[in-house]
Amino acid sequence: MEEKNYLVSGMHCAGCAAKVERAVGELQGVESVELNLLTGRMTVVFREHGSPARGRMAEVVEKAGFQLADWVDGTPSGKDEEEKAEDAGGARLVWSVLLLLPLMYLSMGPMWSWPAPSGEWGIWANLWGQCILAALILWLNRRYLVNGVRQLAFLSPNMDSLIAIGSGSAFLYGLFLLCGRMLQGGRVDTMELYFESSAMIVTLISLGKYLERRSYRKTNAAVKGLVNLIPQEALVWHEGEERAVPLNELQVDDLIVVKTGQRVPVDGVITEGQAALDESDLTGESLPVDKSAGDRVISGTFNRAGYLKVRAERVGGDSTLARMIRLVEQAGQSKAPIARLADRVCYFFVPAVIAIALAAFGIWLAAGEGFSFALARAIAVLVISCPCVLGLATPIAIMVGTGRGARLGILCKSASALEALSRVDTVVFDKTGTLTVGEPRVVAVLPEHGMNASELMEAAAALEQGSEHPVGKAIYEHARMLELPVRPVSDLSIVPGRGIAGTVDGVPYVIGNLAFMQEKGISWEEEQGRFREFMRQGASPLYVGREGRPAGAVMVADSLKPDSLSAVDNLKRMQMRVVMLTGDNAATARHMAEELHIDEVVSDVLPDEKASHIMKMEKAGARVAMVGDGVNDAPALACAQVGISLKSGTDLAMESSDIVLMKSHPRGVAEALQLGRATLHIIRQNLFWAFFYNTIGIPLAAGALYPAFGITLNPMIAAAAMSLSSLCVVFNSLRLRTFKPYLEK
Repeated sequence: MEEKNYLVSGMHCAGCAAKVERAVGELQGVESVELNLLTGRMTVVFREHGSPARGRMAEVVEKAGFQLADWVDGTPSGKDEEEKAEDAGGARLVWSVLLLLPLMYLSMGPMWSWPAPSGEWGIWANLWGQCILAALILWLNRRYLVNGVRQLAFLSPNMDSLIAIGSGSAFLYGLFLLCGRMLQGGRVDTMELYFESSAMIVTLISLGKYLERRSYRKTNAAVKGLVNLIPQEALVWHEGEERAVPLNELQVDDLIVVKTGQRVPVDGVITEGQAALDESDLTGESLPVDKSAGDRVISGTFNRAGYLKVRAERVGGDSTLARMIRLVEQAGQSKAPIARLADRVCYFFVPAVIAIALAAFGIWLAAGEGFSFALARAIAVLVISCPCVLGLATPIAIMVGTGRGARLGILCKSASALEALSRVDTVVFDKTGTLTVGEPRVVAVLPEHGMNASELMEAAAALEQGSEHPVGKAIYEHARMLELPVRPVSDLSIVPGRGIAGTVDGVPYVIGNLAFMQEKGISWEEEQGRFREFMRQGASPLYVGREGRPAGAVMVADSLKPDSLSAVDNLKRMQMRVVMLTGDNAATARHMAEELHIDEVVSDVLPDEKASHIMKMEKAGARVAMVGDGVNDAPALACAQVGISLKSGTDLAMESSDIVLMKSHPRGVAEALQLGRATLHIIRQNLFWAFFYNTIGIPLAAGALYPAFGITLNPMIAAAAMSLSSLCVVFNSLRLRTFKPYLEK
């Protein structure tokens, strides 16, 4: 597979995006395509590298009436294209309003007996004044008309086509009537003309688009806020002095100086100094974190007080902050499954509206209501219909939701993950490193058969000296702390998730769990009784065997994270089923679960068995979120409906997950679930409003209430309603910017 991003320009509604997606998706060699109406960014996945479909992309998109270019990633500086477009739109809007005021005075004056030129000359001056002012306003907003006509020519009508037909037909009908009556020497009733309607329609559309652009810039504030956390240069310590270096020239292993009031430009390890770092922009935690030599720091954090020297480990695009920005952008680009229905409707929406408008025109004309009345009903149908509201309903809520999540330290990799969060009913926690600190310590050494504690620790440390497992590291570090010699080991054999076998000083040893001992033919039934008290207190035994007999056990315990209990309690208040999945023995797992108020425990689970347990739960009907942080959690994270990893975890776990919590505490799980629920609630509200508005508005504009109640809808009011409908969806989505999780600590 090959993935490539493109920029599609010229789109103005969800119907446009749906047509481009369908046209590109039908190309041979294209696996999938997602197009974001708000950004114009189209992500295409090809089935093979160098697919012939790539060469036909521009042709297909241009045939649909749009333009295609390669997507260029960049860091906004100064005024970006959105701001320039907003400024231009604001200027057009101001001039349109200034011209519309005298136009409305001329058209409405006779109704209200306002002072106006009298006599035949004065009436014709009034009428031609309306025509000229309306023409100027249409010229200022000609991009709607030009694009709408072009899309009609391509047989791909969009929202601009509706505006072009509605306002254009109103203006041309008035001009035709005015010229015809003038040549025939007749008189024209001002009420027969729709110059003010044609001008008001494009002005209101321009106002709606201007406010929509301003609101959209607010939805993008999260990404831009993260971009602004990146300093433009860094102080590098080189040959005993500081020198400023541009950020793109930094290299791994550079020694970076971070002073009070500066932001950390890289991910790295502190080699010297101490400081209070504000991580609130990345994790949502309000209190500064004290850091000193040996601690890790992440890019974008702010040094409130102190002086640090940091050894760079990740720079540029590999840094945590750069990865956060990419994740937020990708999530905004992706589509939630709930958006598919709106996409299907949008594809047929504009042609259907044009058909309804023509039908309304023909019906009222046949009913004898007159050409002017029938035209007004058709224009009202065209301008009240709003495909944009359908297209904006989901993506704008996703963008705001993922942006707000980033500010809270919740990174959603896709829109589908955010939607799936809202449907989760079961949360499965890994224990070590997720609910616990993940730094086990040796609490007791219990030798057997004439061995003393030092000999047992020396043998255990020899077998574990190369281990990456937290328990193995704890044993090795404990031996180093006791200043015991680390003996060489030979014939080393490692069985993941079970244990290690090897020869120490010519004597065969094994270390591991009870199942591993049984495989080696070593019985622990009698000796196990003296370990039970430690196990009841949460310690796990690591058994050691020598020459086929029990040699003793090393008891290792891990401490709970301070907020693990509140995290579980909050999830249970949300009616969540909470499960702990662990490789620990049953006694240790039960003790830990009792402390955390977890009712369901699955213990003695091997790393490769975690994924199968998740799949069993999902087959039974559960919608599972798996929470983990280790390499052995990666398969389970990948197969769960939603995989959630902690920032303190491994890179593999974070790559395999759908949600990354920048906080290292599990309380963020409840926050993420609440964010998912809030976002889906907003999306449902938006979609309801979009379908409800068009379902009610179009029949009303067509004159459905006129026979019974004599109620009609003026085209100007229809245009205002269309603009307000999009704004309602945008402003409703912006409510997510103030989202705050409700948690009890």
